[in-house]
Amino acid sequence: MKLFTVGDSFTFGEELSDVTDNLTSSKYAWPALLADKLECKLTNLAKPGGGNTRMIRHCIEQVDNYDMIIIAWSHFARIELADEIGFYDIWPGQRKNSDFVTNASFRNDMIEYYTRHHNDSYLYNQYLINTILLQNFLKSNNKKYIMLDAFGNNKFDGRYNYAKLMKQINISYYLGWPNETMMEWTYGCSKGPGGHFLEQGHEQVANKIYEHIRHLGWIS
Repeated sequence: MKLFTVGDSFTFGEELSDVTDNLTSSKYAWPALLADKLECKLTNLAKPGGGNTRMIRHCIEQVDNYDMIIIAWSHFARIELADEIGFYDIWPGQRKNSDFVTNASFRNDMIEYYTRHHNDSYLYNQYLINTILLQNFLKSNNKKYIMLDAFGNNKFDGRYNYAKLMKQINISYYLGWPNETMMEWTYGCSKGPGGHFLEQGHEQVANKIYEHIRHLGWIS
């Protein structure tokens, strides 16, 4: 079996002991630990700061190449943009990532625009729509898939009614929805200076997903 995972820094394994500057995901991150449990081949395209629309793009591009796909959504406001140089991810209202503005300072203008003019309720609505569209796409392609949240997406704004969209999410394949994210699963685990859970937390996330896969009957 071939496993494909996408996500942000919590899926990449940011702050784990073997992470270096070459952007190779950690062998101690939960995707690698899960792949060991499943005895399968892994491709982990998680990226620190990765946006949700980036994850969708990768899943659609790679759907024919893998047997199981796991999407670990980042914060709902993180999105992917592109220009003549290439793709980059932004999080409106949050700190800038100098990695993608070093040789493209004009991207600061776009970041400032989104930060000043974005609307969180709209972005959360889009996150729900994208979740529904991707789950239906994967189902139509007969792919085993699991979704989960890294952080924040269970803290939706109660002033707005998202019920019509939320009820369309298939909770059988969305682990923890809508009340739990990786943050709840790793509460009390050691964290790095940047707030990422470390080895114990990754073990707990891998075990949580593995048990859910067993519950679904995909493994004995």
